[in-house]
Amino acid sequence: MQGANVENGMSARKENVEESVKGLPVFHVWSLRAIALGLVLGSLCFGWRSFQQTGLFLNLGTDYALYLAQSKVMDSGASSQIYDLSVADRPYRELLHSYNRDPVFQSWTADIVVGPVPYPPIFAWALRPFTWLSPPLSFALWYCLNMALALVIGWRLAGHSGSWDRSTIMLLFLGSYPVVLNLYVGQIQILLAWFVAEFYLALRAGKEFQSGIWLGCLLLKPHYGLLLGLLLLWKQRWHAVFGAATAGGVIVGGSLLAAGVGGVLAYPSAFSGMAQFRGDDPAIMINWRSVTLDMYPSIYRKSGMLLTLALAAATLFLLAWVWRGQWNPQSADFPVKILLTLLGTLIASFHSHSYGAVLLAMPLVVVLSSGQFGKPAWWVIGFGVVVPTLILELGYSEGPTNAEFHTHLMLASQLLKMVLFAMFGYFYLRLRRLAVVETDMTGMSKRV
Repeated sequence: MQGANVENGMSARKENVEESVKGLPVFHVWSLRAIALGLVLGSLCFGWRSFQQTGLFLNLGTDYALYLAQSKVMDSGASSQIYDLSVADRPYRELLHSYNRDPVFQSWTADIVVGPVPYPPIFAWALRPFTWLSPPLSFALWYCLNMALALVIGWRLAGHSGSWDRSTIMLLFLGSYPVVLNLYVGQIQILLAWFVAEFYLALRAGKEFQSGIWLGCLLLKPHYGLLLGLLLLWKQRWHAVFGAATAGGVIVGGSLLAAGVGGVLAYPSAFSGMAQFRGDDPAIMINWRSVTLDMYPSIYRKSGMLLTLALAAATLFLLAWVWRGQWNPQSADFPVKILLTLLGTLIASFHSHSYGAVLLAMPLVVVLSSGQFGKPAWWVIGFGVVVPTLILELGYSEGPTNAEFHTHLMLASQLLKMVLFAMFGYFYLRLRRLAVVETDMTGMSKRV
């Protein structure tokens, strides 16, 4: 009887959502579609304007330049030195000298300006063919490939969005701040978002080994898959764990072939520069470290580290409470549990930039289209999708110079950070309320 009541409740909510969406005036549907299209076109225009005024690799393609410099080191035969910043600094400076037109770079006096690329050696090996092209053509190809993958993800999202307008879902995804920023700086998070989406869909379909394969691919950026991996171990989902181990073995084996034992052993050194409490610009991050420095900018390093770790531990404790009980991927609350776990991953990770929020896409769309959550969720998430993109792209006085771009990036990322923390609190409290309702329904069924 409990199962029937839950099913009836879910069916009623789904019908209500479908009726409300189908009942939207045509003007409202087309207005939303026009906003989404405007975000996409605006991001393309912003990228082109950046290229014309400041060139490449200081702002536009800044992270891709790091990838390219590392791959150039591997292509030169120095595979064991790909994480040595003093070696990668030379090809990185050459890229900036040749293709950047923002004069601010000429005033840099640091001995080393290149940043770390904390990915397994197989990633640098896979990017070697891109070093054989001219850098502008190489970045254009990288941009187009990521855009094509974003279209694939958008299509997958639209297929799991219930009665929502599919073209609008795709356009909103492409115009969202995390996607726009990924494309602009040349990051790999769109690829990781595809892994997460397929991992989630495979879990829901009961294909645990396949889901583990997708999760194991997140070892390209290990901290993104850490909590999900621990969850599978806790719940003894051994097929999924074996799948993740298989994918991890391929990545490790490929890295050994690409860089040798020395290159693999040097991999942990890539994280050393990222372990500094104030390192890598926490102001544009979306985690507890960033919040700690926002609230207490002068906090000592040791105290800041301890406070950040304590807040991360509290986040993990809250997630453990969410996942207590039986493992059931078919349950109505499973999507929101996965969403909360990914939100917790972004919030608790020591190194977590705003482009990582693209990983939330699939579970977020499924949760919102389920009809279980009300207008506050729609408003908060809609605000987080649209406004940060507008902040990043608009309001430049003389074009997107390095200084102006960083100001807009910081403001947009701070806003997204507030939205993500609000989402975590809202969905967590709503999930607890749903759990209470289901408990009451169980008690009623027993009395009957």
